[in-house]
Amino acid sequence: MIRPDEMDRVEPYQAPIPVSSVRLVHPLPDPNTGAVRDVVIRELKAVGIIHDRPTKTVTWTRIIPGENIRVPWPKIAPKQQPEYKGDTKRTDVEERTFVPTLLTPPMPEAVLDELRGRYSIFRTRHTPEYIAKKEAEEAEKQARKKSAQDMLLPLQEYNRKLREVRRALGQPVLSEEMLEKIGAVIAKNAQLRASGRNAAVDNVQKAIEQLSVEDSSSSEPSRDQPHS
Repeated sequence: MIRPDEMDRVEPYQAPIPVSSVRLVHPLPDPNTGAVRDVVIRELKAVGIIHDRPTKTVTWTRIIPGENIRVPWPKIAPKQQPEYKGDTKRTDVEERTFVPTLLTPPMPEAVLDELRGRYSIFRTRHTPEYIAKKEAEEAEKQARKKSAQDMLLPLQEYNRKLREVRRALGQPVLSEEMLEKIGAVIAKNAQLRASGRNAAVDNVQKAIEQLSVEDSSSSEPSRDQPHS
């Protein structure tokens, strides 16, 4: 046994301990005397498991099965983060130093251009440079179109004017008289088709009757031929 005066001469050293030898000791009151004493906990059960997705952590409550006694986690002192000269204080981070107004954009125009989608087909706001570029392209296109029109032949020019006149008149409107004529033509064509269909049926019927007559005549024996 080590005496108190020999404690200064004892040097601690690390030694491996199996997990099966580790025990959880928790102070619990004695049911008979009510005195608090350290008790070795043989089994613990995890209840109330909470998965925190933002922090990707899992927490739960430990209880003793059968007793429903909650065993709290040991209190750990918060880790002290050292402060450096270049650190930004939380009060400085939360301080509002920029207040946008209706007369100034809330951020640089280059950032706004990136957020809107520079190459989106649904974009409606463009920079003055882009608008000027598109206007110059449209003016050049109109100039080429005009020069191509100037080189048209007389017949092509006449056809172009006719197309413009027809386009200006719009879609034609059918009158009652025109509709009656169209209906009469449709009825006449339907009657002709029906008569032609009936004639074809009559011709087929006649052909079938003629074939039946020929077959019956060929199957009868001739009277001039002697019977065997």
